[in-house]
Amino acid sequence: MFQRGFLAGAMVGLISVGVGCVAEVDGGGDEEEPAESALALRALNDLTFNGTYLNGTQLNGVRFNGVRFNGVRFNGVSLNATTLIGTRESDGAPVDGIDFLGAEAEAILDDGSTLAVRITGIVERNGVTYYTVKYLAAPGIWANICGEGLGAIPVNGTWDPVTGAFSDDGSSFTFACQGAAIAKCAEWGYRDWATKAECDGKTCASRDLSYFHQACIRMVRADYCGDGAPHTQPGTAIDVWDALGIQTETAGSGMSLEAEWTVDGAACIRHTRWRGLGGSNPDLDYVMAHCPERWAGSDPSCGGSSSTFHTASGFTTPLAARRILRNASFTMNVSPL
Repeated sequence: MFQRGFLAGAMVGLISVGVGCVAEVDGGGDEEEPAESALALRALNDLTFNGTYLNGTQLNGVRFNGVRFNGVRFNGVSLNATTLIGTRESDGAPVDGIDFLGAEAEAILDDGSTLAVRITGIVERNGVTYYTVKYLAAPGIWANICGEGLGAIPVNGTWDPVTGAFSDDGSSFTFACQGAAIAKCAEWGYRDWATKAECDGKTCASRDLSYFHQACIRMVRADYCGDGAPHTQPGTAIDVWDALGIQTETAGSGMSLEAEWTVDGAACIRHTRWRGLGGSNPDLDYVMAHCPERWAGSDPSCGGSSSTFHTASGFTTPLAARRILRNASFTMNVSPL
């Protein structure tokens, strides 16, 4: 199980990173009073290796049109993969990459209030740009929104903090913290900004990986019904694979197929990741109460060759409706408190 502490009582130090292009600035600056809404961020003091968190903060989006540097607003800000780009309002000069070092942005919290955050570090690794993003936790104290030493990956769109539903109107992006579901899925190769070819032996088609990214987020959290309710525990091990070969099944893991996944949650469920003691299974009870049609039962297509998961059966199925990920897991018993 991976956990991190949320540093709010002392100045956050500059992070050290490995291979890649690195830029950093101190998190200091104007010592205005911290926003009242910023204090809520202190309550989120752990991330999990494979747990329930959608994101590692209570941020629910950052406005593209709210990015500024030294009082100068950046216009036309957008993402090129995970790199922020735009133009400087004062002279129209293009800005990108490390030009955003020290920039502040208007972030939106889960409750709809806003919070100024500051980019204090930028590093590129393996085609992904990680940003160190801080907020004013107390006068003179800038704290990392993700936790000390953790970076954030900018991805287009926002996720509803209750239902987990994704939306993208082009006006906002999400700083996704390492260790939580949104960033984890991007690091696994399901990069929402990328495409990958799938071929059926006769023709090839370009697959938009944003669908795989969305399905992965549901899978990581065991959001079986696609309603935002997670059904996993911190540190739970799973095996993940897809028909494009981005992730492949691990031979000899000893795990059994848990479910097949779409952007809307599990398309079919063979078993739940966890169960209660004494034969109880609260997660199965939840599924049967809220989305019983997703329980596989005797459905031979769940994990079978006729599933749209396979290229042979699903090549012409739209990705929005297709079973695009599978995972295997053990069935674990919840320990009594």
